Amino acid sequence: MLVSDVMEIAKVSSLHNLAIAKNDKALIKFIYLGVSELYRRFNLSIKVEPININPDLALYELKSKDVSLLLNLYNSKSQELRQTDVLGGDYDYKIINYKSFMIKYPKNDLVFAIYKATPPKLEHEYDEIELPDAMIDALLTYVAYMGHSTINKDNINESSAYLKRFDEACMELEMQGYRIPLSNESLDLRAKGYI
Repeated sequence: MLVSDVMEIAKVSSLHNLAIAKNDKALIKFIYLGVSELYRRFNLSIKVEPININPDLALYELKSKDVSLLLNLYNSKSQELRQTDVLGGDYDYKIINYKSFMIKYPKNDLVFAIYKATPPKLEHEYDEIELPDAMIDALLTYVAYMGHSTINKDNINESSAYLKRFDEACMELEMQGYRIPLSNESLDLRAKGYI
């Protein structure tokens, strides 16, 4: 579905009496925020970035611009590297922040970083929204929530009602199996065909 399709539906339904319906740039930003929230809740984009490890360098940062959260590292033999969040103990790497990590004993190897990715940017009406069709209703409800909560601050009840409907739509989608688990089995490199 295109951004223009979602804008058209939002303008004639939940936002028809708000000034935001006439502000296309702001509406596109609300749509992107909704898509981002759905990507975050349902782990809709899991990607991999190969990284060449050098014995002289211990600290690495993913170069992809769409990194939302570094999840796991695998070596060139598809073995998951051991992670720790505290110094000390037996580990292979330590996560520094959402896109950086430190290798404890770096050696020449190719490491595969599995990460949660952000959705493609939405900047124009003709941009494609990369969501399952079943999530469009939840997206429209989120756009309505944003429109009513930021523009119509006097009517908090209506804003809260849209937020509640969005949460309910997300729970229903989760029960239908749209949430991708972030367990090690679902991120296995061989199963995903990365190696």
